[in-house]
Amino acid sequence: MSEERKPLPRTGDDMDLPAGKTCADCTHCRRCTLMFGHIPADESCDWSPSRFTPRKQELPA
Repeated sequence: MSEERKPLPRTGDDMDLPAGKTCADCTHCRRCTLMFGHIPADESCDWSPSRFTPRKQELPA
């Protein structure tokens, strides 16, 4: 049985995601969660420099 870890918090450096954003808001979330062990609630990026790229918002039809 695996326990879910606590999200990586903001640490006040250039790896922090923008205020109010988490990995779930990043276009790379799926890759990072599947390959690198991130969880969607993380608030800090492991990539250096941070590769946070906001997801494109789909417009309602």
